[in-house]
Amino acid sequence: MKQYIYLAMIAFGLTLTGCTDDKDDDDDDDDKYDMELLEPIVEQYADNVVMPTYRDLMNKNVALHNAVKKLQQNPSNANFEDACDAWLAAREPWEQSEAFLYGPVDALGLDPNMDSWPLDQGGIDGILSSGGWDDLEWTDEAQAEAKQGVRGFHTLEYLLFANGLPRTTSDADYQKNAAAWCNYAVAVAALLEKDATDLYNAWAVSYEGRDAYVNTFKDADNDTYGTELDCIYEIIDGCMTIADEVGNAKIGDPYNLYMDGRHDEAVLAVESWYSWHSRDDYTNNIYSIRNAYYGSMNGSIHTNSLASLCRELYPEIHADVDAKIKAAANAIQAIPQPFRNHINSKEAVAAMDACADLSESLNNLRGRLQRDFE
Repeated sequence: MKQYIYLAMIAFGLTLTGCTDDKDDDDDDDDKYDMELLEPIVEQYADNVVMPTYRDLMNKNVALHNAVKKLQQNPSNANFEDACDAWLAAREPWEQSEAFLYGPVDALGLDPNMDSWPLDQGGIDGILSSGGWDDLEWTDEAQAEAKQGVRGFHTLEYLLFANGLPRTTSDADYQKNAAAWCNYAVAVAALLEKDATDLYNAWAVSYEGRDAYVNTFKDADNDTYGTELDCIYEIIDGCMTIADEVGNAKIGDPYNLYMDGRHDEAVLAVESWYSWHSRDDYTNNIYSIRNAYYGSMNGSIHTNSLASLCRELYPEIHADVDAKIKAAANAIQAIPQPFRNHINSKEAVAAMDACADLSESLNNLRGRLQRDFE
């Protein structure tokens, strides 16, 4: 029913309020769009983008933990391959969640828990030698940074992959301490499963003794989100943040180090270089923006989405944002594989520029919504 109401508002609401894409630039409240236009967008985004992404993340980390336990119980090349496949599968929903790194994932420290980079290689080697799996846990913020550099996706990536391929039982590093190697991998995978489960439950069940965060988000009448427009700002700001991070940090940091002559440091700054999965990680970050904007996870624009609203209200802005999303994803995929070997390529520069263009377009959209809805 809400979908039909929303369509009716799109079709007739602008006429009723006297607003068009070319309306005057004054601030008269009569020229503002109705905030109710935003309600179905917020609900669609929360229920059909955020929730299924986090559910998928939880389920795939359960599968990853099981695959790593199988490797521990029966070390073999085939089980190394299966664990690597499970790691790659679990990475996709995580990277496609990075446009909404707010709320519980931020407050509970789950982003650095799961995805800290670069790693503390010395700390990892020390844990392998000592078998101190308790060193992976932290109980207060003062301990967090040290602990987060020896756990998470990338520690497990290091334990499973070498030079873009699954490790084997004849791998020299693995053979130095094979039992500890697999035990460490299981401990890290168990923490990833716990963090992914805690994140899903915070959105779906309860958060810090309160209602599920998804309800806080959709309610838009509380201390966190006062209006639906606040929710829309959260969506756009999350998209801008990850667009900036991909361009300026994930690609830009290694590029700047390389151009400064610090070539070894540049390689170490490349996220996911053990698995040679960097380009796909970054592309999935852009897809997280696409999903948030489209209100769907299948690459199509949902009726109750920010993209659909903007296509009706601001067709030129929508066309620009839509084109820049696609351009950023394509530019990242155009970087020769693996990125760690092409850090200073012209394609890497083009990808940084495309991410900056996308962030600028999103900021333009945010400004237009602020003018027309506040």
